[in-house]
Amino acid sequence: MTAFSHTPTENEVNTVRYMLCDFLPLELVDIIIEDAEYWPCLYSKQDLKIKVEASKAPGPAFKSAWCYLISSPIPGIVSQESSEPESIARKVVFEIQSHDQGWGIHPGPWSWFEAIIIREQPIVVPPAWLNAALHKPVDLREGIGFDQLFTGPQPNTTRWHICSNRVAVRTKQDHCIVWTQHAEIGGNKDAKSPKGREGFGHELLKALQPGDRIAILALAEQWRWENHVYSGSVKIYYSA
Repeated sequence: MTAFSHTPTENEVNTVRYMLCDFLPLELVDIIIEDAEYWPCLYSKQDLKIKVEASKAPGPAFKSAWCYLISSPIPGIVSQESSEPESIARKVVFEIQSHDQGWGIHPGPWSWFEAIIIREQPIVVPPAWLNAALHKPVDLREGIGFDQLFTGPQPNTTRWHICSNRVAVRTKQDHCIVWTQHAEIGGNKDAKSPKGREGFGHELLKALQPGDRIAILALAEQWRWENHVYSGSVKIYYSA
């Protein structure tokens, strides 16, 4: 994985802002902090090894999914004055270590990762797997979680493609994916991909609200395909 990097807290960012204000006007201080991308950061990590096996999925689809990690909630209070609150998320960084089964029998890749937003809503019953997934990876095939995300009537559950494993590589791969509020330049774009909206990570940032969490899903599909996951983390940078 990447080398250690500092993840500032809100107090640390505010302290730097106050210190700079002793020498510079506030407007210039805010520009400096913005250009330096010195934003508060929520850091969540999971390092339990799991093996997602498509062949163990019930039914003919051979598609298996785990919820590997759920982040801490984004601080703040949703404004009641706006029906569409402005997102305070500035950047999201995913770091995942994984590989597939080490050989290929179908054109792939068929082991990959997706991101979804977990949002508490007063009139909506939370997913049955949510409480367990806050503490450890959860196999969504063991309950109704899979249907809720992939086959059930959940039109508001949008999934975004994070990355895929290289095909037929048994050694560990380090994936580092960075999303901002700006649309990605280059790369594959497929809004209807069965592996999540590919190339549209900026949508997730614009949709994030205070109180939201990000979940990382690990998936494998097609007979004998596997997704070996060793660790994963998500950093959510937001404006204080």
